[in-house]
Amino acid sequence: MTTLAIVGATGLVGGFFTSLARTATLPSDITNVVAISRKAVKLDFSASSNKITNTVAPDLVSAIPSDTKILFSGLGTTKATAGSFEKQYAIDYTLNLDLAKAAKTAGATTYVLVSSTGASEDAYFAYSKMKGELERDVKALDFERTIILRPGLILGDRPEDKRPAEALAQGLYKGLRKIPVLGGFTKSSSIPAEDIAKAAFVLINKGEKGVGIYGNTELVELAKEYK
Repeated sequence: MTTLAIVGATGLVGGFFTSLARTATLPSDITNVVAISRKAVKLDFSASSNKITNTVAPDLVSAIPSDTKILFSGLGTTKATAGSFEKQYAIDYTLNLDLAKAAKTAGATTYVLVSSTGASEDAYFAYSKMKGELERDVKALDFERTIILRPGLILGDRPEDKRPAEALAQGLYKGLRKIPVLGGFTKSSSIPAEDIAKAAFVLINKGEKGVGIYGNTELVELAKEYK
C-alpha cells in the first residue's frame, strides 16, 4: 500500500487537487489518497472511485502517512491572514519544508510544490525570496522527482480565505482576458486554480525523474492534457 498525501487541501489549488483526486487517474502503485488538514475538507468522498480520506490533525507533520509515496503541497497563506511576514514564513517556508522532510523520511519519491512566478532566493521582494528559498531547500532533499509549479495570478474563488487585493486583480484579469488584443498576455500570466491541479496530475502521471520547474504558460498547456 502506498499513499498520495495532500497538504493545503482546504486552499484554492489544493482544494481542486483534492476534488480531482477522487476520480483522477493515479499512478498504478498508489492505493490511497489522504488529504491532511487542520479542519475538515468540505468534499463528498462517498462517490469517489479512488480510496480517499481526510485526516484532520493539529500537527500536520506528524500526520504524514508512513507509506507516503507522493506528497502534494498547495499549502500557503498571506501576510495579512497570518498576521505578519514572520508568521507567514513559518507556514509557507518552515512548515512546508518540515512536511517535505517528513515525507522524505517516510520514503516518498515524488514531491509536488505549488510555488509562484518569480520565485528566487535572490529576489528583492520578500515573498518571492521566501518561495525561492523553499524551492532551493526542497530540491536539496533529493527526491527522485521534484515537481515545482510556478503559476502566475491564480484565478478562482476562496470562500473561506478572503483576499481583497487578489480579488481585485482577479476581476481585472478576467475582464482583460476577454479583450482579443490583451487576451494572450493575461492568459500567459494568470491561470484558473483548477488548471494548476490538472497540470499537477498530468505531471505526476508522466513519471519523469529529476527536478522539473513549470511556469504559467507550461501549466496552461499541461492542463489541456488532463483526461
